[in-house]
Amino acid sequence: MKKVSIFAMALLLSTNAMAGENLENKTVTLSNSCNISKDVTKDALNLADVIELSMCNNPTTRQAWLSTKVGETAYKGTLGSYLPQISASASYTKSDTKNYMTNPDGDETVSKGAEGGLSLSWLLYDFGKREASVERTYQSMNSANFQYNNTLQQVAYNTIVAYYDALSSVEELAALKANEDASLKSFELASRKFELGMSSKAATLQAETAYAQAQLQVAKQEQVVKVANAKLASYLGLPPSQEIKLVQSFADTTDELISKSVDEIVRLALLKRPDLQAKASAVKASYANVRSASATYFPTISAFGSRTWTDVDPDKNNLDKDRDYWAMGVKVSMPIFTGFENTYSLRNAKYQYAADKEELKQLEQDVELSVVTAYNGYKTSVKALSIAKKLFESAVENERVALGSFKAGKGDIISLMEAQSKLLSARQELISAQYGLYTAKVALLKSAGELNLQNLGELK
Repeated sequence: MKKVSIFAMALLLSTNAMAGENLENKTVTLSNSCNISKDVTKDALNLADVIELSMCNNPTTRQAWLSTKVGETAYKGTLGSYLPQISASASYTKSDTKNYMTNPDGDETVSKGAEGGLSLSWLLYDFGKREASVERTYQSMNSANFQYNNTLQQVAYNTIVAYYDALSSVEELAALKANEDASLKSFELASRKFELGMSSKAATLQAETAYAQAQLQVAKQEQVVKVANAKLASYLGLPPSQEIKLVQSFADTTDELISKSVDEIVRLALLKRPDLQAKASAVKASYANVRSASATYFPTISAFGSRTWTDVDPDKNNLDKDRDYWAMGVKVSMPIFTGFENTYSLRNAKYQYAADKEELKQLEQDVELSVVTAYNGYKTSVKALSIAKKLFESAVENERVALGSFKAGKGDIISLMEAQSKLLSARQELISAQYGLYTAKVALLKSAGELNLQNLGELK
């Protein structure tokens, strides 16, 4: 499927992009593939279609990609500190001087001059400050790349959940409409039996009330459907008022991850979660900043060179310069007192490094909790679906028996309405359990940092 290939390019970035790798080509490939073949105003969209739209149109993914480019350019810029700095200069001067000491009218002296030169400065050694600065920008670039990976997974997850929410809301509406039809038939049947003297007026009024309640539930659910549609549209970069037609499509997740124990999944998440990797790179950047701040207390050793040409009368077109000067050497610069700037810069760097380490610890705890929560949520969803299927089968049979008894005059309207209410509740539970299991699988994959095409399986 063409859409699956585009989805693969997006989600494979979230797991295969290495720290420090240039993502430009991959991202450009993705953006160039965002030619949606379907008309969202007319065609029904499946799961692959909505994920493609979210990857192409969601501004969050574009913003995260631009952050990676900021980090990349900053890193490349710091590499220039290993190269010499060369500058050129040129000047032309003209001065006019009058001496009134020798002549009342003033003796005028006009002088002209031109000067040009080149200068070179090359940092040779600074006790690790340069290396630390480069390391800081390198780790910051890594952090942005991992955060980009995390954003791709988060956008994909939000889109899948919103897609399933929209589908389940439509199925919920269909269930309520079916209940409305059943309530109407019960009301009509109760009315006919009352006219024939086979039922009481109270039974007819109870059936009429139940029918009105069913109509109200349908009206409320229609609003829920619209809200779910608007939420999905926002993830796709479309106006919230844009009506989206959907077809059922499921991601058949593999059981490779699900068959592992919760402790194994936790260990996997601590290694592969891109948000953890991003924060770990940020901690390394903070430590590099401490090293850089520490090196400001030590001297720097630089090589320098310069050459200057001077012509005191450039208007004479004299090719010979009046002065040709050059110099070269090595300079050692040692800070003595900087107004305590270095002291507080180092303290600031150490505090930031300590804070980042604590934040990483907190994030690790949050990841462990999210995995355990998602794992138990999935196990519960499996059981809930099995129970919901049995409950629905029982409720269907119960409603059939109650309706037959009421038609035969052996049952009352209360029993029939109770059976219809239980059938509606069972159908709603089954819908919730079915889509709950889909989202629970995706949530478990995301919590483990394994939300990618291979684990989602074939999109249908």
